[in-house]
Amino acid sequence: MVYFIVNPAAGSGKSAAAVSIIENIMRENNIGCSFIYTNRASDFERISNLIDFERADSVVCVGGDGTIQEYIGLAVGRKINFGVIPAGSGNDLINSIPDADGNIMRSGKYNCPVKRRFDSFEKKIIYFTDKIIQNNIIPADVISVNGGEKYLFNIGGTGIDIQVLKDALPLKRIFGGASYFISLIKNVVNYKTDEITLTADGKSETGEFLLLAFCNGAYYGGGLCIAPPANINDGLMTLCKTKKMPRLKLIAMFPKTKTGGHINLKEVEFLDCSFVKLEFGGVKTINLDGNLFEFASPLTFEVIKNAVNLIV
Repeated sequence: MVYFIVNPAAGSGKSAAAVSIIENIMRENNIGCSFIYTNRASDFERISNLIDFERADSVVCVGGDGTIQEYIGLAVGRKINFGVIPAGSGNDLINSIPDADGNIMRSGKYNCPVKRRFDSFEKKIIYFTDKIIQNNIIPADVISVNGGEKYLFNIGGTGIDIQVLKDALPLKRIFGGASYFISLIKNVVNYKTDEITLTADGKSETGEFLLLAFCNGAYYGGGLCIAPPANINDGLMTLCKTKKMPRLKLIAMFPKTKTGGHINLKEVEFLDCSFVKLEFGGVKTINLDGNLFEFASPLTFEVIKNAVNLIV
């Protein structure tokens, strides 16, 4: 039995439109399936109770990266497969999913994963549904937040990207993935940093960071290659640390993230690690795959190696 978790609001209704395509393909292949709909946050427990994990072969998210973040926990530590059919407005994770041999195709000067492109929405849904039928599996890592309080599969972070995300949300219906870049340009001028103590694999530093990104995948924010070296099945997260810089330099930096060119800036540093702790004053808003949560200090991120059986 394959359980499809559908967020009908994702992609301005595209996820709901994908259901009939998926259903026809599953029926043609005589594979039993069930569609479970979610349209609100904090729906994990209800969704979990609707799945018969004794019968379930796979759980598949139909939506964007935010939907995946909400339900990746269903597969962590369980002997079921986890799949993705990207039908949301933010679908950056798919660019970091390896092939059946565990390899990621990379190109360009900065070795970013190749973006998947499709001629139409229908062809994209058919392509990824066929992946579910083929059921090729690789082990993939997941990042645990605060010891399993939350999970993220792609990228989490704090810094200027939080305000970018907040300002982008009301623009998504009109501009889709481009809303992130529009918001980013606005915040380059207005954003102010605060002090954080960062401990990565036992080594600590305190400073004012413009951005901290904890990366299992390479892309976020509607196609920004924030972490070219990231790999979702290497047992490590790629920590992207960006320190304060002059505003004019910051304005020039963000277009570079489209191709990974920001790696040459002296204020940007990458570190592969398995555990990160943040300490800060008050409460901080944290981005987990496009979903925003409030956390008090301290906050931890830890890689769970081979946490899920990922359909590729």
